[in-house]
Amino acid sequence: MPDARSYLPLLLGRPGSVHLAAWDDSDRIVALGHLMPDRSTAEAALLVEDSWQNRGLGTRLLRALGSHAAGGGWKTVYGLVLPGDERIDAVLRHAPGPVHRHDEGGVIRVWTRTRDLEALHPVPVRRGSAGTSWSSEPSPALSRKT
Repeated sequence: MPDARSYLPLLLGRPGSVHLAAWDDSDRIVALGHLMPDRSTAEAALLVEDSWQNRGLGTRLLRALGSHAAGGGWKTVYGLVLPGDERIDAVLRHAPGPVHRHDEGGVIRVWTRTRDLEALHPVPVRRGSAGTSWSSEPSPALSRKT
């Protein structure tokens, strides 16, 4: 992407969108989750810093986004994935229901029904390695709804 600063305010300011973050002990954000309404569906996006991969942050963020999607009345949740992205494939293996895939010419659209995401078990608040906290019921400090 050219310059994220040029489109980030528009993305974060979209009405009805949900933004979640996880940070380390030094208050540095190490993972982000984003849910953006798109008619009867919602697009979900996850970003986890490389050094924080394989610690369950992406899965926890997906669970929390699924909870928000169910509460928002969206019928499906989808995301766009690059072919061969093993890290997001690992996160999607933890989804409780079927995850559908469709190749759209170099990008794979993955989606599941929101009611399948509702089957996710809540994640208790706990301390992660290096002191990161997370919860499936984010506190105001962990989420921003617009």
